[in-house]
Amino acid sequence: MARREVLLAGGVINTPQLMMLSGIGDSGELAAHGIETKVDRAQVGKNLQDHVSVILMYRRKQPGPFLKMMRADRIGLDFVKTYLTGKGFSGDVPGGVVAFLKSDASRPLPDVQLLFTAAPLGAWPYMSPFKAPFADGFATRIVAVQPESRGSVRLASSDPVAAPLIHQNFLSSQRDWQSLRAGFRVARNLASQPSMAPFVGAEFFPGPKCESDEEIDEHIRKTSITVHHPAGTCRMGVDAASVVDPELRVRGIAGLRVVDASVMPDLVCGNINAAVVMIAEKAADLIRSRAQQSVAA
Repeated sequence: MARREVLLAGGVINTPQLMMLSGIGDSGELAAHGIETKVDRAQVGKNLQDHVSVILMYRRKQPGPFLKMMRADRIGLDFVKTYLTGKGFSGDVPGGVVAFLKSDASRPLPDVQLLFTAAPLGAWPYMSPFKAPFADGFATRIVAVQPESRGSVRLASSDPVAAPLIHQNFLSSQRDWQSLRAGFRVARNLASQPSMAPFVGAEFFPGPKCESDEEIDEHIRKTSITVHHPAGTCRMGVDAASVVDPELRVRGIAGLRVVDASVMPDLVCGNINAAVVMIAEKAADLIRSRAQQSVAA
């Protein structure tokens, strides 16, 4: 028993899992696992959203600085330098160039994010003749940042140790396909610009023969992955069906508040870490304000 409030911050997957194991969720689904319903709240575990992405990869025309520095003797010495001074090649990542775009002008907000990586996805320290160097290149990841597709998190059983069933339901909306398809073409067009000519050797994945909508869709279908931005499984709202109220309190039960990305009704159009930090800071303000009011009373 808790004398004060319980703060649940298990994340987008484990927060709804723990709530359902505790009897807070869809009564029909809970009954199927022999769990007594304490609060019938059908939206627990629903509304799962995530950013899905597809990739374009290129070979470099000339070897770049990343390949040069990854030679075993160079990277080994740089590890020591970075560890001791906090500065050096090893303290950085070959990324950080980002663009936000609209797939068409009718969109009120950008629905495509481009993430540029100035290095190949497969890389390792090398030293001839012991270990051959990797093929140098770079990549652009295309992300659909306003997904309409919705998935769910459900219980596999009443066993708390059993992993929950995660159904991402990616690309169930045609608009999500449209975003990725349009972003793919924009990224390819950028790589064909004259300013990129000194660097681009050739597109090797999926390759220049992937041109039609059907061919691009097949590439998306085979290679799309999550960008690890899940949200929404205990959504906030003012409506009676929402899981938590605007102060993050679980509807229908006293003394339980959720503080993680599961409370987001919709995804933000980009990386979610700053938004999750904001949710936590807002929760702290809400709790502190209540404590101060209690003291004043």
